[in-house]
Formats: sequence, C-alpha cells, structure tokens
Amino acid sequence: MRKTIGLILMGFLLSGCYASSLSYVGTGAGIAQGKSIQSLGTQAASYAVHKKTGKSPLEHVLNQEQIRTYKATKAKLNPCEQTPELCSRISLRVALINNILENKAKAKSRNTTKN
Repeated sequence: MRKTIGLILMGFLLSGCYASSLSYVGTGAGIAQGKSIQSLGTQAASYAVHKKTGKSPLEHVLNQEQIRTYKATKAKLNPCEQTPELCSRISLRVALINNILENKAKAKSRNTTKN
C-alpha cells in the first residue's frame, strides 16, 4: 500500500517537472485534452514544491549549467524574443477584441436591466 501511494505521488512530482518546463502551457494543453484533474494536480504539486523549497521541480532535477542551456534554448524558440513587434501587434489585437467584447457585454446587461 505504501509503495502504491509512493508511486502515485512520484508520478505527480515527475509529471510536474515536465509540466513546469512548459510553464503554464502544460496546464492549458492538458485541459484541452480532457486531463484537467491531472493538469491541475500537477500544477498544484509544482506550486507547493516551489513555495516550500524556493525551487521549481525542474531546478531540483537539473544542475545550473543545464538550466542555463534550457533557458537559452527556450529563449531562441520564443517568437516574442525573435520578433517583438509581432508580439506587440498580437497583444494590441487581443486587447482590442477584449475591449469590444466587454462593451458588448455591458450593452447587453444594460438592455436586460431596462426590460
């Protein structure tokens, strides 16, 4: 029984290493695939480990040189690092669409309260 519980906990912690390496994208991808409980549990475990020790689960597994290599590779793949103007345009577009949706929601709520 203790081994089974230990294996289940290790599964959460080891999947937390992978999920934290994907940042919060891991949670979104997991939820999209229908694994919301596992994704939320993994993120909760990662958060608890980080809060308790001050290190993410990934930092517990890798040494400093590997972490630097990982971060450098991640920065190279980040489209916002390569083309910041593209990211700023996308951010402005998202803000504009959010503003439009908020205005529509406010107008709809005003119409509902008037009736």
